[in-house]
Amino acid sequence: MAGPLTWSPTLGKRVRVGDWAEQAVGTTRKVAAAVRDGRWEEAAQLVDCFMEEAKVCHVVYRTWSDGFDRYLRGRGLRDDDLAEERERLARLLAFPDGAPFEPSGRWSDLGARAGRLANEMRGLQLGADTALARFDELREAWRALHDRWADYQAGLLTLVADRFGEAAVGDCYAEVLEPYLAERYAPFDTRLQPYADTLERNLYLAFESMRAHLVGPERMGDVDLTEHDDRWVLAFDPCGSGGRHTPADGFAVTQDEHDWAGNRRGVCLYCAHCVVALQKWPIEQWGTPVRVVDPPVHADGERPAPCTWTIYKDPAAVPADAYRQVGARPPGR
Repeated sequence: MAGPLTWSPTLGKRVRVGDWAEQAVGTTRKVAAAVRDGRWEEAAQLVDCFMEEAKVCHVVYRTWSDGFDRYLRGRGLRDDDLAEERERLARLLAFPDGAPFEPSGRWSDLGARAGRLANEMRGLQLGADTALARFDELREAWRALHDRWADYQAGLLTLVADRFGEAAVGDCYAEVLEPYLAERYAPFDTRLQPYADTLERNLYLAFESMRAHLVGPERMGDVDLTEHDDRWVLAFDPCGSGGRHTPADGFAVTQDEHDWAGNRRGVCLYCAHCVVALQKWPIEQWGTPVRVVDPPVHADGERPAPCTWTIYKDPAAVPADAYRQVGARPPGR
């Protein structure tokens, strides 16, 4: 009998089953539906999937925060000044119980709670109401950790801009992200395989990451998906990570135009990483974007439009502006 997960030879791990419309539904909702239907093994597998999605974000944030520290030290920031800023952010981003932001212990606790919950589901040791309440507590614990992780990145990037100027954020991204991008996005390199062969991986990883960010107004990981003849458009309202930020939060947005932020003013410095990773860097490396990013833009008194990612079915359909936004020349023009 088919379960909720299957092995993907493409990705080398278990993934959720279902077409792209199904993938746009948050894993949190899939867990709840399985519990309500009494499909306990499926519910347990989906809890595992929820943690796999969360793991991707947690590992990325840990890797990046270490990289931002190295960049700041390399630019001459004193260890005492960096420690002071990290302590300030830890206090600013305190958890609801009052404890300062410290991710490692919270992540370990999250894993232990998820393991117990899945094990008790498999052992038929829970009623539906209890299981739903326990899972919602797990989701909320991840949201609390995730949001503080994202805000911590925004805080470090704001420090880069404050100390070394806004343009330095682009240098910071280039230094910190490129080793990560070379590993994660190598399978999209069209010098190594045809563009069409990258689409399945591209779409699945897009949905997986945004489900982990708990996108959507209810923070359940639901993605708005629209398919056109030539493209898929994924929209996040809000994104759940950078899309939550406003200038009033104290995290900087671009005041000038930069290739690494799509040459737009008002882009959260954290949000700019999507432009770098998905559009600017792959165009520089092999000539086509992985996804075309329209990040939220903060203008005076206006609510930003939802962030969107566009995945084109054929690279020839990518508009010329997608190249110009990141300072590149459109191919064939």
